[in-house]
Amino acid sequence: MTEIIIGIPGVWKNRTELIQAVATQSDGHQLAGQVLHNQEKGISFHVEVYDYEPHLKEAFSYASKGAFPESLLTEIDHHTFTVYIIAEVSDFEAVINLIDAGSALLKAGGMAVKIETAGMAHTKEAWQTLQKNPDIIPVYAHFVTIIGEEDHYGSFGMKAFGLPDVVTPNTMSPKDAVTLLSTFNFYNLGERPTFTNGQDFRIKSDAPTFTLTSRQDFRYEEDHPFYNPYGLWSLEK
Repeated sequence: MTEIIIGIPGVWKNRTELIQAVATQSDGHQLAGQVLHNQEKGISFHVEVYDYEPHLKEAFSYASKGAFPESLLTEIDHHTFTVYIIAEVSDFEAVINLIDAGSALLKAGGMAVKIETAGMAHTKEAWQTLQKNPDIIPVYAHFVTIIGEEDHYGSFGMKAFGLPDVVTPNTMSPKDAVTLLSTFNFYNLGERPTFTNGQDFRIKSDAPTFTLTSRQDFRYEEDHPFYNPYGLWSLEK
């Protein structure tokens, strides 16, 4: 299992109002102390509630890659609390349960969702649409991002599914890199193949061939939220 953290800000007068909002508006969830409980499924999540955070607007703007409208960012800037759900996940079903928990808090007054362990942010509407259609493609798109670094492209977020992320040297266009890494990740998530060091991979029969090498996640220290304990697959021509 690995830890996935999502943060949901909202405007609640105090923690009592937050608890009451969850109890009356979240369709069967209860918030008690540091536990968010789904009564229907019998599932509980550890939560931490933080007071106003002055840099939260900036963090959501960056994590949304500039996609959040200024009106929403202004709302986030006026939040009173942020509820962080800390979930132990290891498979696709556990991620679906986390999506449901996040949606429960949005129904209780949450504004948006930030996946702290992947650096991504989603609007309330996008998250609730995801909950209604939790198929593999939209779930992957909401939990995994691809970022270009100085010497490589890499994905973040595959640990939500108990899988390594993937990197490739910065020797191709951003579009080609996103296609390569996304195709590899989606194949790994959907088919769960047994990859081995030195194995070849290509996205189609006439595409370039890449060699796989298993590596430890070198991008962050082990205690960083982005660190993937399942490691990385490195794809090199």
